[in-house]
Amino acid sequence: MKQPLIDIVYLDGMTARVTNDMLDVLIATGKILRFRREDGWVDVADSSTRLRDYRRNEDFEGKERRSPWPNEHS
Repeated sequence: MKQPLIDIVYLDGMTARVTNDMLDVLIATGKILRFRREDGWVDVADSSTRLRDYRRNEDFEGKERRSPWPNEHS
């Protein structure tokens, strides 16, 4: 099944459409300014914006198999 595409705006103002997985990477690496949700645009740089970090889910008891989350914005 195809994932829906999400509208984004890169730091240089260019726009694109990406999957949710790619959106997570772009947010974590500081590559985008904003993305569009159903209810409007989300400004990633806005400190009041609440974005989920799925890697901090204490309810998960299995072994961590994902790559480390980037610590620095590029």
